[in-house]
Amino acid sequence: MEFVLVILFFFVAPIVIIGMWTSHKKDMAKMKMELGKSEKQNIDNEFAALKSRLEVLEAIVTDKKYQLNEEISQLNDKSAPLN
Repeated sequence: MEFVLVILFFFVAPIVIIGMWTSHKKDMAKMKMELGKSEKQNIDNEFAALKSRLEVLEAIVTDKKYQLNEEISQLNDKSAPLN
């Protein structure tokens, strides 16, 4: 009976512990991979938002009215009397 307990303790217990540890590592790797997909999706969404904002800014800056207003503003600044 003691021999069986010794065999269980020295051979079966480490196998069970290694199996639990391996399963834990596999679960952690799976969770990390899912988190990576989530982070990638967040980065893609942020990139799309920034791209659309940049397109709006480009449209504003290249608009002829904007350029004309800038030129008028510069002329007004040059013609303002100095104190």
